[in-house]
Amino acid sequence: MQSKAISEPLEDLSEFCAPGTTWRQQWLTLSTGVALRVVSFYPQTPRQPFPVVLVPGLVSVMLTFKNILISLTKHFVVHYVETREKSSSIILQKASFDVETMGRDIAEVVSQLDLGEKQYILFGASLGATAIIDGYRHLSRKPFCLVLLEPNAVFDYPAWSLAVIRVGAPFYVVLKPIAKWYLRKFRVNTREDYEMYRISSRALDAADPYKLRDTILAISSYQIWDRLASVQAPSLVVCASKDKFHRREDIAKIVSLLNDCTYLDLETHEHTHGKEFGKYFEQFVNQLMAKKKEK
Repeated sequence: MQSKAISEPLEDLSEFCAPGTTWRQQWLTLSTGVALRVVSFYPQTPRQPFPVVLVPGLVSVMLTFKNILISLTKHFVVHYVETREKSSSIILQKASFDVETMGRDIAEVVSQLDLGEKQYILFGASLGATAIIDGYRHLSRKPFCLVLLEPNAVFDYPAWSLAVIRVGAPFYVVLKPIAKWYLRKFRVNTREDYEMYRISSRALDAADPYKLRDTILAISSYQIWDRLASVQAPSLVVCASKDKFHRREDIAKIVSLLNDCTYLDLETHEHTHGKEFGKYFEQFVNQLMAKKKEK
């Protein structure tokens, strides 16, 4: 199938970007026939030369990235890409939802956006960051750098939860509050990092239960370790050390195995998803550009 873009009437996204920013919403149809929603934000006076391709986490919603988008769109063009497990994707036939497929999707989106060799930044969060690492080998044009916000090395779902997920999609309305209770009580550090619970709750509220089911079952056995050596671009890995949801020891190992990696701990998701994140993001990019000029 030939790839193409499907444009849709604009919705008001002004709350998600800096003043003066314009935006364009489209669905990019990939070679597999799956169409992904891409929202491109264009600052009034972009100061940074490299556009950012932002890939959110598992069923994450734009509201979770609101403060990051407001900060970045002051100076960067940002392409916000919703991966195939999101409710926004258009899938008309049986499809795969594994990490490898999502990585190939990202590579194809980058190609359709016509981004030049080392002329853009790949920024992913959680599953989005993992898919970027996995898909790096498929990029025909490599990025200037990667920014990876709490990448998952593995997806640690208890065996009992997979059994429930396998049969539970038709009963999602009933199971969703139970899932939120489980996250709040056993998986999220609500005392020190309540923002992680808000992020997870929004994602559950927005999820398509059948796409979510297929994705969790597809990624549950995934491991990232043999993909890290292929990544040659400089990377910034950002962690929230008070988060219990992502495994700190796995993130530390990712940092140690990436070829050219800088590590930043912002402690909580209130900080990793706050407006100040844009300051650290831009600082990292500026430092890389300064090093490039020195060579």
